[in-house]
Amino acid sequence: MCTLWNMNALDEYVDQILLSPAEALAAVRAWEHQGALLSLALRHVEVTGTYGVEGAVSINAWLRTNARMSPNVASALLSTGRFLDTNTAFAEAAIDGRLSGSQIAISKQLSHPKDAHLLTQRQAALADILAPLDIDDTKAAVIEWRKQADAVLDDGVPPIEAPNELHLARTLDQRLHGTLSLDDAAATELEKAIQTAQTREGKDDARSTAEKQGDALFDIAAFFNANHDGDGTPRHLPNISLSADISTITTETPTATNDDTGQPVSPACTSTYLCDCRVHVILRDADGAPEKFGRSTYTIPRTLFRQVAARDGGCRFPGCNRPVRFTDGHHIHHWEHGGPTDYHNILLLCRRHHTYLHKQKLTVKLRPDAVAEFTWHDGTHRTTTPRGAPPTRRRLPQPPV
Repeated sequence: MCTLWNMNALDEYVDQILLSPAEALAAVRAWEHQGALLSLALRHVEVTGTYGVEGAVSINAWLRTNARMSPNVASALLSTGRFLDTNTAFAEAAIDGRLSGSQIAISKQLSHPKDAHLLTQRQAALADILAPLDIDDTKAAVIEWRKQADAVLDDGVPPIEAPNELHLARTLDQRLHGTLSLDDAAATELEKAIQTAQTREGKDDARSTAEKQGDALFDIAAFFNANHDGDGTPRHLPNISLSADISTITTETPTATNDDTGQPVSPACTSTYLCDCRVHVILRDADGAPEKFGRSTYTIPRTLFRQVAARDGGCRFPGCNRPVRFTDGHHIHHWEHGGPTDYHNILLLCRRHHTYLHKQKLTVKLRPDAVAEFTWHDGTHRTTTPRGAPPTRRRLPQPPV
C-alpha cells in the first residue's frame, strides 16, 4: 500500500530552519547586519565605478543584469548605502545592531539637502535617541526632528521652503509608480497643465477622472519631448534614444533598450518610435564594440510629414482632437515590416494613441478619400475624416437676373 502526501517547505528544510524564537531573532539581527554591510559594499562599487568593467551603463543596470534584482530592490539598497556612507553614526549603529534595518529605512527621510549640515552635526545624538525606540516611535521621532530642524535657522534668514520632490520607480510589469510632494506654486502649475491637457474623446469615452489625468500627463510629457528647445530637428526628434539590433526590430515583437536607463522597451513602444524617428546605423565588430557610425536618416522625411499634416490636421484616432504638434507619423503598414514611407501609408496619431494602436494591434486602413478606418479585434469598427484641409469660402447666393 502506498501513502501519498504533500510536503511543504517547512517539512523539506526542517533541519535548517528549526530555530527557537531567540535563535530566530538572532538570525534576523545577523541578516540586517549583513544587509548594512552589503549596502556599503555596493556604495563602494558605485563610487569606484567598477561595475562599468562589464559594460553596464549604471550600477542599477548592473544589479538588474547580474543579480537579477528588481529596480525597487536595487534602488533601496543603493539609497541605504549612500545614506550610511554620508552618516557614519547611523552606519555604526546599523552594523552593531543598535538600529534595525527598518529604522535605517525610516531614518533615510532625514537626508534632505537642506538638513544635511545640521544632520552631520547631530547624527550621533540622534542615532542614540532612535536606538531604543520601536518602529512607531521611530517614525514619530524622525518627523519631529525634521520639524525642529526646519525651525533651527539663523536670525534674519527666511524659512527654507520644503523642496519639490518626485519619487518614481518601475515595477516588474514595467509600470511606473511614484509619489510627489509639491509646494503651492508647483502644484498650481501641474494642476493647470493636467486640466489643460485633459481631453474628452467623444461619446464613447468611458475613462475615469484618474485615467483622464494619467493620459493627460502622458500627453504633456510626449509634447515636451517633441517640442522642447534642445538640439534636434524642427520637431526635436529623436526625443528618446533607443538601441536595437536589426534582427529584432523586423519581427512581430520588436525590442529595444532605452539608452537613458538601460531598461528594455516593450514591443509596442519600440514599434511606435520606429514609425517616426531618426535611424542611426552603427556597425559593430565580432565582440559587439562599435566600429563605424553611419549617417542618420528620418523614417519619415520632414517634407512628407508636413504634407500628411496638411491633410490630417492632427491625431486621426477616433474621438481625439490633439493638434499636429502633439503627433507622430504612423506607418499603416509598419515600417519595420517593410511598409513604404509614402503619403498613402502615413497617418498622424498622438503619442498616446500611437502606442495604444501598436499595443492593441488594431487594423487601420486609409481609403482613397482619406477616411481612416480603425478595427478592433472584437469587431468594433470606427472611422475618422481628415480635418486639415482649409475651409472653403461659402458661395453667396446670386441675385436674380
